[in-house]
Amino acid sequence: MNDRPTGRPRTIDPDAVSLVALRLFDERGYDSVSMDDVAAEAGVSRRSLFRLFPTKGALVWGGLDEFRERFEDALTDRPTDEPAATALRAAYRVAATFPTDALEVTRRRLRVIGANPSLRQEGAFFVTELEHTLVAFVAARDGVPEDDLGVQVRCAVFAAAADAALTWWARHGEGGPEEVVDGVLAELG
Repeated sequence: MNDRPTGRPRTIDPDAVSLVALRLFDERGYDSVSMDDVAAEAGVSRRSLFRLFPTKGALVWGGLDEFRERFEDALTDRPTDEPAATALRAAYRVAATFPTDALEVTRRRLRVIGANPSLRQEGAFFVTELEHTLVAFVAARDGVPEDDLGVQVRCAVFAAAADAALTWWARHGEGGPEEVVDGVLAELG
């Protein structure tokens, strides 16, 4: 007897699966939730889950590429005569303006990352790519090499401040994420 489903295979929405996982991680704790728990709660097979998300951390970090893309596009759109700090602040404001339907997943993602330092290792590539974008942009604007100490430090400070502001917003939910980030970056000058 053939118990395999007939017809077209069901399409799995990776964003919906990720949201289910983030809710579980946020409510029960990242380390307390297994991939089997996520698959069962999302109503997908373990095999399908691993096809979409090869690691548990990928469920958390998966959606941040859109942030980086918005950030890079916003930097590209800045006037060429604008000071680097002003351009970075404006680009962060654009990137942190999340679509309404992405606010819950973004808030949960940031809370889970903030509560689980071990996740930082898995997201190191994302963070490094973003920091490289900052350094390349600021160095080009300032007309100095990318390994300039001043550029490296300023970019690290901007990135850390934006990350801290977004994590604070995720935990407290006060104001829009773009307003919180902009306010913190404005204080940096």
